[in-house]
Amino acid sequence: MSYTPEEKLIRLVARIERVIFYSFLATFIIVIVTQAFLKYPLSRYRLLSCLKDPPELSPAMVEVKSGRRAPAAIKIKLLGHQRLGQAYILVGEERITNFYKPEIEIGADVGEEIIIDGSFYKRPLTFKITAVSQGVLSPNIGQEVTTWGSRENLGRVKMN
Repeated sequence: MSYTPEEKLIRLVARIERVIFYSFLATFIIVIVTQAFLKYPLSRYRLLSCLKDPPELSPAMVEVKSGRRAPAAIKIKLLGHQRLGQAYILVGEERITNFYKPEIEIGADVGEEIIIDGSFYKRPLTFKITAVSQGVLSPNIGQEVTTWGSRENLGRVKMN
């Protein structure tokens, strides 16, 4: 069966119209599913953590706010999880870093309080002190702290 040029054009336009309609329908469904997915903070965090990996403090960058080298260097390890971008280490009341790596080294001055903020996560998270620089009496190597949707204090830095 042979079609006239007008019929061929009408069939082509109908096919293009169907493609455009189903493309708009698929886009609308994707937008609705994405909005439902991004409604929850944990899924937002996981999506954003896949898109960017923020710079981490290297041991050479362990410094206090004033820019001088900290007398106490402390390594804190996250037990049982790979990375948690919403769990923070606070020295005093200032956020120093988060746990994008399972083990983090921080610097602190004598008398400063070290706090772990795991309040974003409503499950238990355990952190352990794996190393301290020479002369640090507190916090101790091997000291563990568990957060369960809370902030937990590791203690004040004390030197020998």
